Amino acid sequence: MSAIKPVMKVAEKEVQGWIKSGLRDFSISRASVDWGIPVPDDKTQTIYVWFDALLGYISALSDDQEQPDLLNAVSSGWPASLHLIGKDILRFHAVYWPAMLMSAGLSLPKMVFGHGFLTKDGMKMGKSLGNTLEPNDLVNKFGTDAVRYFFLREVEFGNDGDYSEERFINIVNAHLANTIGNLLNRTLGLLKKNCQSTLVVDSTTAAEGNAFKDNVERLVDKARVHYENLSLSSACEAVLEIGNVGNSYMDERAPWSLFKQGGFVAIEDKQMPKQDFSLMLEQDLSDTKWGGLKGGQVMAQPKPVFARIENQTEVEDKGVAVGKNVKGKGKLKQAQQVAGA
Repeated sequence: MSAIKPVMKVAEKEVQGWIKSGLRDFSISRASVDWGIPVPDDKTQTIYVWFDALLGYISALSDDQEQPDLLNAVSSGWPASLHLIGKDILRFHAVYWPAMLMSAGLSLPKMVFGHGFLTKDGMKMGKSLGNTLEPNDLVNKFGTDAVRYFFLREVEFGNDGDYSEERFINIVNAHLANTIGNLLNRTLGLLKKNCQSTLVVDSTTAAEGNAFKDNVERLVDKARVHYENLSLSSACEAVLEIGNVGNSYMDERAPWSLFKQGGFVAIEDKQMPKQDFSLMLEQDLSDTKWGGLKGGQVMAQPKPVFARIENQTEVEDKGVAVGKNVKGKGKLKQAQQVAGA
């Protein structure tokens, strides 16, 4: 293996400690375990559960053959580029598994990454506490984009993390709805209102000599590097910064004012790069580049890409406000009736 990640000294020292303490042979079978896979020619022994489990990484590569073949399985995708595991099973993947592979003359996986644990509201989750977090329920309630973003952004990959619904809603609203979603929506809205959603010039021409383009390209490269290094929280920060830079650019240029003044020509080379950024938000980073939008191209209609989530407190406050408003109108009507009498 070329690396064990996260590259935190704790994990490295732990694995090195196991190795320095002295490596010993370990048995691939166990006695008196009746639920295991029997060892051929020895009914008193069953296959060690971790030996069988780890082999699944390779056996899973086998085609649907009547008789699986090791060479065919290995040629179908081994070695793995990444083993993503829970940090509590690091020993099996960083010591036992490499020993098994080396004994068989097979290549080692290129990287092992041990992720952390997740708590809820600062507490360990458990059925007895009744505080488990069901992923499907979370996705059904808030959507896949919001769930993915929160855990990638707020839980630094490799470390432990915590989930609370209040923080979840605050982060999603601030980052996705208010920053990225707002930038895309206000840009397409401006284009629709003043240009019938049609680009007037090529994005390449519009971006010439524009510092905004350079800033975005730098941040895209930064995000890409973080993704490749599995620094996913940092990658999210770079993407969010693109949204902040875009919104600042809009505020500084104030193209809506120029439109009102009839200065459309003056903003052709200032506002159009924003459309390229809008497209970038909907694309994979690997396919993100300037110059893809051409003059005359009709852009999508403005619509919220990330809906703002209302927490229960906001809903209740609105309900109280509506109730007070209704009561206020009722009292006013009664007073008018009395005055009329």
